[in-house]
Amino acid sequence: MGRRTLATVLAVARAGFRQRVRSRRLLVVLALVAVVGYQLNVGTFALFYQDTVDGTTVDYLGEPTAPYVGLTTGLTGAMVLLLAGYYVLGRSLRYDRSTGFDELRASTPTGDRTYLLGKWLSHVGVVALLLTTLAGAAIVNHLLHGVGTTDPIWIVGPVLLIGVPVGCFVAGVTLVFQSIDRLRGTLGNGVYFFAAVTGMAIAPAAAAQETETIPLWLRFGDVIGLFAGGEMTIDALLEVAPSYDGIPIANYGAGATGGEEVTFVWNGGSFPGWFYANRLLLAVVGVGLAIVATVPYDRYATRTGSTGRTFGDRLARVRSVLPFVGAREDDVDLEATDPATVSLTPVSDRSAGGFGRLFLQEWRLLVRGHPWWWYAGAAVIAVVGLSGSAPPAAIGSSAAIWPLFCWSAMGHRTVAHRITPFIVSSKQPYRQLVAEWAAGAVLTAAFFGVALWPTVLESGVAGASVLAGAVAFVPSIAQAFGLWSRTRRVFELTYLVLWYAGPLNGAVALDFAGATGETAGTAIPFAFGAVGVLALAAALAHRWLQT
Repeated sequence: MGRRTLATVLAVARAGFRQRVRSRRLLVVLALVAVVGYQLNVGTFALFYQDTVDGTTVDYLGEPTAPYVGLTTGLTGAMVLLLAGYYVLGRSLRYDRSTGFDELRASTPTGDRTYLLGKWLSHVGVVALLLTTLAGAAIVNHLLHGVGTTDPIWIVGPVLLIGVPVGCFVAGVTLVFQSIDRLRGTLGNGVYFFAAVTGMAIAPAAAAQETETIPLWLRFGDVIGLFAGGEMTIDALLEVAPSYDGIPIANYGAGATGGEEVTFVWNGGSFPGWFYANRLLLAVVGVGLAIVATVPYDRYATRTGSTGRTFGDRLARVRSVLPFVGAREDDVDLEATDPATVSLTPVSDRSAGGFGRLFLQEWRLLVRGHPWWWYAGAAVIAVVGLSGSAPPAAIGSSAAIWPLFCWSAMGHRTVAHRITPFIVSSKQPYRQLVAEWAAGAVLTAAFFGVALWPTVLESGVAGASVLAGAVAFVPSIAQAFGLWSRTRRVFELTYLVLWYAGPLNGAVALDFAGATGETAGTAIPFAFGAVGVLALAAALAHRWLQT
């Protein structure tokens, strides 16, 4: 890389970093990171070992010394970046496309590789800012709640060493996903989330099967750094629990509910040599992914479909006669028309058609334009659900995730297509909002009704309350998040986490979909319904502020 190319990369990185720093969204993210740093130091989250002694679950936690807090904060930062970093960083390329900057850059000698490397570097800068904020919050809170001397080096050092390489890796993955047409939207958000969760679970699960030491190749697959944390603190644990016979890997989280807690003191130590190689590998892979992203990256957004006889082209005629599966706006062939030959019907009543017509239009916008396989999957869910042959957990969790593509556009669509000024200046600015919510509620009732009809028949009013709570909850938070955040990502990330913990993994308190079969007759559906009502009120309040 020549000096001029390096200077261009740094200029792109500097411009991208400044653009992100000036965003109000980043302030919200920094505030949330600071809250996480506080929770770490007061013990809400911790690095701990777990064992069973005489039938009782025992959590072994470290005293909040500066080294222990630094290690725990670093692992937390790495975990947050792996799970949520993609959603924080993924907007930069999309922003350049939406503002037309890509076309402007095409007139400059800046190549795709130089541009993407600059973007990658700006992402790493944002990651460093987030981690520095997290470390600063941990330092302040250790001064107030910690044990022993507050050593900034032992707090900041592990945070940056553990977290920055993970940020380099996530930044590279983000550029690859955002450079591929099919992965830069809701599908990519879902794929990344499940890949990140799976990646976090595979290494500890594989290590649990080892009877002796953890092999080196498995340690290199530890993105978070739990293996290194366990290797550094295991000796301090054995001083207070010599009979500990669990795996030498520290858990991370809130610990067991109602279990016994035993504390140990860890005053720091050297990171193992292999861990430095592990972090270097993550950073190198991140750079490599940024270069790989230049292959699928296209500085121009695709405006027309392929003229070849692809599978999508063979479905064009089917889509043309089925408005329910109509083509997207990008697929419409626009031809120049002589304005003198166009005749428009005069508008005499701006409320013509009433609410019903507006509802139908919102319904069409909600369900049309998705890939063919989405409709095929919806049909499978409907057939399997109505047959009653699938386990409630399987059909419930499937029905709760499949319409994510539809819900995530609610509230955000009017912003993305820049029609909000026309809506708020109309005679009835709230009608569109209510019609959009009603379309989302009908879609939610259709999917959840297919999954919950056995529960409704068996439990009567109690089962119907589960369905009603879901119908009130899901479209309301989708619309509220879309309006207030002006993006799809806030809802998608929040909903994915809630769905993963509740319907998919059986946490009854978070099961808004009734997939566990244990929420009928409890206060849980009413709680979700109440949240939905508040979210709908927040959406209406947002429209009131716009008018």
